[in-house]
Amino acid sequence: ARLLREKQELLHSLTAFSATLSPPHWTRQALGLAPTAVFRRESSPFGRDQLDVFLATAIDTRYQQRERSLPALAATLLVWLRQEPGNCIVFFPSYRYLHDCLALLLAQGLEMLRPCLWVQEREQEDPGRDQLLQLLEERRDVAALCILGGVFGEGIDLPGERLSSVVIVGVGLPQFNRDTEQLRNWFQHRHGAGFEYAYLYPGMQKVDQALGRVIRSSEDRGRALLIDSRYGTRQYRDLLPPWWEYQPWTETNL
Repeated sequence: ARLLREKQELLHSLTAFSATLSPPHWTRQALGLAPTAVFRRESSPFGRDQLDVFLATAIDTRYQQRERSLPALAATLLVWLRQEPGNCIVFFPSYRYLHDCLALLLAQGLEMLRPCLWVQEREQEDPGRDQLLQLLEERRDVAALCILGGVFGEGIDLPGERLSSVVIVGVGLPQFNRDTEQLRNWFQHRHGAGFEYAYLYPGMQKVDQALGRVIRSSEDRGRALLIDSRYGTRQYRDLLPPWWEYQPWTETNL
């Protein structure tokens, strides 16, 4: 933020735009913008009926609860993949969680349900990433298991039938470690909001970016499933894009 601010002071004006520049006070400070910078949220160019978003709040994906909730998570994903047609990307918060869930999904017949299965691996080379993009281009039965916040969660354009739905497991909070805790302490001292600045806002930005992969044009239609008990609280719900409607998920929704 300091380095950006130094460059901005040399400019007459600056315009920054994105679908994930929220909340405004956090974005201003992260980008080094002055408190007087004008913030404007435009209405979405998409209709609310283009994306059906469901919240599965009965499953707790917090780190301490993952082993206990894993069977319920796998069962939910199987129902979604069985009944939701088209290509789907399932985003996980970590590689370990992804592979723990994958083992359970395979044991319950995932490959019979979705023969075209693709799994993101650590330090995957460019040809591996290109393979998924090619599969999404050519096929309509892909189930891809990816990492939230990774290369497939932002910066790629998958219009039309290349991507019909996404599932987001968790709320994207950064990993709990010494570095993130140092950031939390610093933000707490400077802004009085250590958890929000170090964990909550960056995490939910990843969720918003992944959610935005489905609808890329005025003709697109799709569905999304957000899985975590915290989506039932205002602290997290208020950070989701306001232009979609969020419905409780049950199997009858499908």
